[in-house]
Amino acid sequence: MHNRIVRFGLAAAAVAAIALIGIILLTRSDFGAQTGAQTGAQLTPSPTLTPPPPSATVSLDVSDDGQVRNGLLDPGTYTYADVDGQGFNVQFTVPAGWTWNGRYLSKGGVGLPDGAAVFFFGGPVQAYADPCHWAAAQSTPPAGFSSYDIVAALVAQPTRSATTPINAPRGPWTGTAVELTMPDNINLAECDQSQFRSWGPKPNARVHQGPGQRDLVWAVDVPGAGVTNKGPVPPPAGGLIIDAASFQGTPADVMSEIEAILGSIYVGHWG
Repeated sequence: MHNRIVRFGLAAAAVAAIALIGIILLTRSDFGAQTGAQTGAQLTPSPTLTPPPPSATVSLDVSDDGQVRNGLLDPGTYTYADVDGQGFNVQFTVPAGWTWNGRYLSKGGVGLPDGAAVFFFGGPVQAYADPCHWAAAQSTPPAGFSSYDIVAALVAQPTRSATTPINAPRGPWTGTAVELTMPDNINLAECDQSQFRSWGPKPNARVHQGPGQRDLVWAVDVPGAGVTNKGPVPPPAGGLIIDAASFQGTPADVMSEIEAILGSIYVGHWG
């Protein structure tokens, strides 16, 4: 069965890919200078970007075959259906060596010293006011979803060395992107339940894998999303959060593969 979907991505062959991946998804050599996470230098804001023009809705031949299953994946294109019950699907293409783990792709594991992962979450989520002491009060948004609000809440978290968020729309959707880090010198034993969390609650909690982890977080409002276990919520109700996670030791070729995966992503309602 073939269906119509809306193209989504960091534009595999477009200016948007150069702007978003080239500036936000930083190489290992650029990362410390950009955020001050490795050097202790003052945060240097990201350049102000002009959002790419909206791209038209396009017809694509997308098969319902290829639903992703847990385990090592053959190179190819797969679908992650009904992300967190939000009613939309995500499709992505992977090269060799990547594994699907229920909600994320990984290569070489996800932890220190060289892990790599691409996580997918469906909103709404709650960004914690303090990612180490997250069991206390949570920051906004307590319900619903806005890409701007969720990124603003993440930037407000202490110790994250956040880059300056940028507008990152795609097609008819609004979106916001930022890069965050986990402190190099953090003692997880001092954190609630020995976990460093960006957002929650369970089962959508983002628990980080180790000191120095860096996360390109891109939140996108998805029209038609918003089914939760409490029923529909008013717009902006739901959306997609992509978290491309890596470490200082993640190999350059794996970082390039992350870029390719991000550039392959489509999201929409089909099936």
